[in-house]
Amino acid sequence: MSSKTLWRVFVVFALFSTLFLTVGFYLGVKDILYPSAVSWSTDKGAEEKAETQYERNVKIVALGDSLTRGTGDQAGLGYVGNLRVKLSEANGRNVYVLNHGVNGYRTDDLLSDLRNKEDIRRTIRQADIITLSIGGNDLFNVQSEEVNPEASSARIPGAVVRYEKIVEIITSLNPKAKVLYMGLYNAFGDLPNAKKSYDVVRRWNEETARVLYRYPNTIFVPTDDLFRVGGTKYLSSDHFHPNQAGYRRIGERMAEVLK
Repeated sequence: MSSKTLWRVFVVFALFSTLFLTVGFYLGVKDILYPSAVSWSTDKGAEEKAETQYERNVKIVALGDSLTRGTGDQAGLGYVGNLRVKLSEANGRNVYVLNHGVNGYRTDDLLSDLRNKEDIRRTIRQADIITLSIGGNDLFNVQSEEVNPEASSARIPGAVVRYEKIVEIITSLNPKAKVLYMGLYNAFGDLPNAKKSYDVVRRWNEETARVLYRYPNTIFVPTDDLFRVGGTKYLSSDHFHPNQAGYRRIGERMAEVLK
C-alpha cells in the first residue's frame, strides 16, 4: 500500500471508532437518565405489591358549597383536609382528596352537576368516602339580605326536595361508599333573632337526617353543638364560615364517626 492509501484507511478507522464510542456513550447515558419502564405484569411480586398498596389507599370525594371548599380556614385545610389528616394518622393509610366544593353553591347547583357532569359522577363511583355540605346558601342568603329566619324557614321545603334527589343520585352511583353529610350550625347565635334562626337550623337538620336514614351507608354528622358555646370564636371574620379551629373540630368529628 502507498502511504496515501494507508492514510485513508486510518482516517476511516478513526471515524468508525469515534462513531462507535459516541453511540455507546449515548446509549449508556440514556439508560441512566431515562430508564426503560418495567411492566408490572413481568414481575408478579411487584404486581401484587402494587395491588396491595392500591387497596391501602383511601379516596375521599368532597361535594358541596364553600364549607366543603374550606372558605375561612387560614390553613387551607377545611373540614375535608382535617378529616384526611385524622384518617391518615389513625390507620397509616394513604388518604387522597378530590374536592368538588364551589363557593356559593346551592342544592340546585349541585343537583345539576350530579346529573350532567360525567367527570364528577365518575369520581363518585371510585370513592371510598363521600363528604357533603349543602343547604346553607339555600336557607341563609346573607350576601343579599339581612338574616331573616322567616324567609329561611319558607325555603326549607323546596331545598329538602332537591336534597333528597342529591342523596338519591350519590347513593345510586356508589352504594358502598360512606356518605357523610355535614349538618348545619347556627352562625347567628349572637344576633337578636337567634332563637328563630336556631329553629330554622333544627328543622333543616331534622329533615336532612330523616332522608339519610333511608340509606344504610349515609351518616348525618351534627355540628351545631360545636358552635353553641362560644361559637363566634370558631367563626371566621365573615361571621358565617368556620375559622381554622372551627373546621378542625368538624373534621375531627367526622373522623370519630368513621371509627
